Amino acid sequence: MATDTKKTIQHIVDKLKKGKPLHVRLPCEGELHMDRPVPYLLIYRIPPDGEDAFTSTLGKTESAYLVAPDTPECNVTPIIRAIANAMADKFGGFMLLEVWLSTRVETASFTVHVCQKSALAVAEKLQFELRHLQLFQTPEIAVGLEKRKKVPAPAYYREIFNLEEARKSEIILVGLEIAPFYINQQTGAPYPLFLRELRESFGKALRKSFFEFIRMKTSYSAAHFEMLGTTELDEVVWKVDEKLAEYSNLFDFLLLVTPINAQEAWESFLKSKYRKNPVFHYRPMPIDPELIKRKLYNLPIEEIMDPTMAYLFRDKRKEIDRMLNMLSDREKPDFLYSSQQVFGNVEENLLDIASAILVASEPQRPPVASDMLDARAFAKLAKGELEYLKQQYHPVSTAVRVRDDVEGVMVSRGTLNIGSRYRISKDRAFSLLQHEVGTHVTTYYNGMAQPFKLFYLGVPGYEQLQEGLAVLSEYMTGGLTNQRMRTLAARVVAVHHMLAGNAFAETFALLVEKYAFKPENAFYITMRVYRGGGLTKDAVYLKGLLNVIEYVKEGKDISRLLVGKIRQDYLPIIEELMHRRLLKPLPLRPKFLEKPYINKIKEIKNGGGVFKMIG
Repeated sequence: MATDTKKTIQHIVDKLKKGKPLHVRLPCEGELHMDRPVPYLLIYRIPPDGEDAFTSTLGKTESAYLVAPDTPECNVTPIIRAIANAMADKFGGFMLLEVWLSTRVETASFTVHVCQKSALAVAEKLQFELRHLQLFQTPEIAVGLEKRKKVPAPAYYREIFNLEEARKSEIILVGLEIAPFYINQQTGAPYPLFLRELRESFGKALRKSFFEFIRMKTSYSAAHFEMLGTTELDEVVWKVDEKLAEYSNLFDFLLLVTPINAQEAWESFLKSKYRKNPVFHYRPMPIDPELIKRKLYNLPIEEIMDPTMAYLFRDKRKEIDRMLNMLSDREKPDFLYSSQQVFGNVEENLLDIASAILVASEPQRPPVASDMLDARAFAKLAKGELEYLKQQYHPVSTAVRVRDDVEGVMVSRGTLNIGSRYRISKDRAFSLLQHEVGTHVTTYYNGMAQPFKLFYLGVPGYEQLQEGLAVLSEYMTGGLTNQRMRTLAARVVAVHHMLAGNAFAETFALLVEKYAFKPENAFYITMRVYRGGGLTKDAVYLKGLLNVIEYVKEGKDISRLLVGKIRQDYLPIIEELMHRRLLKPLPLRPKFLEKPYINKIKEIKNGGGVFKMIG
């Protein structure tokens, strides 16, 4: 053994014994990576005729891998043996999984090779997981299992251990032969989208198989297979996250699609006796959407090895792209089409529930003037609520803006904005603060506490869960009045009516004449729906509430929804990142999740529903 190799081995073993991560450059441009000492290693020994596009990179999604040639000039077998023996001694067993590209003409997509009885259960688990890969571009994956007498290894290299050596050291060896079914046989190049999809699914199959081995054969402590995922991310991940945040912060979408002349438009509409569709004016566009798009698609997301992070960033890039389309098409027909892509449509079931709420709930008399708070009084209450959060997490800003160019109340980038003409009843003020501060501000700062800016910017489609949770907070604090429920339902009906091709005045008339809304209330509901050219976002409030109610009924932890501005089907991703220790504990917990308000959760679990929320 060469002196250099001995020194490399000593360095590696010393680091592993001390529990430190390994990032080692091996001879002939080889690479060894271990986030931490673990009882397994994924190996790809680069063939003498060069590496393959898939097998050379698939291991780089995992927490422990070695990619290197194994020629006489670049001998890595002694390094692999040293790692395996050291970790087998530490954990009572070790698994080597070697992958290689198949050269056989007709073979299964994957073939698992095994020669030890002690490795059979793990090999069968790997076969099962590979058979159940979720791949949209191919209906079925054929996976073979071959039991052989020799230790598995590619034809062009010797085996790393013989059977007797492996048995003495409690080392199991599994081979995985991969057919080039992801390669275009005419061009010799891989199908890029299929390769991406395959890499994402393949990593989970590997981790589940490693977890099976760890659970059965070692002393290593792991409660979930995702805990075996990598805890370190490439520099490109942080650069892309930074740039996505930078480009997203170049514009405030909601402010740019909200009219600045709503009050004047209402007065003009009133003078026309509700016949002439109002004309809305908007803030000047501070950006050139096409220039931001160019920067977006120059981001090297394809260089990110971690499939989960690459998926999150591609998803966010797509949403920013669509929002930029909407800003380019503000007040044009295409605005509505992009809105449907970003915020969705109104499904028939949702429309039925909204219509039923409007029928079942009686219109309420407006509160008397003495029971109302003006914008500045409400802002004072809001500051108190923000102080409550700041005591838990110092970075929380207690700034509240009272603005002439805002109608109603909105949170923008963690700051509460209140329209100067806004008024609210004293009975509803606390509940609205739980909606705006307890939910929207809390999730903004919980997201800011995470390593990834994506969690406070908002993942694509986060509004539905955000608004559903925010409305639930109103119910839990006793402020979800019949009138509020009617407003949420009316928004759904108004969005549906707009999508059916009706003009502003026709939708306004529907709310007034059929559902008995006061004209001014109906105007502002309709304005929110028709703003920008047709914004379908307002339908998500009721839809989100219905989904959160079902989530609660399933007995799930509601505080998990406050990790940031996420959407509900992202929860498995959140769980994965938590298992991988890539997310931090939440610093903020709002008042509506404390006693006595949290007791309302029990009522929902015991058969509560949206119609029982009607007073």
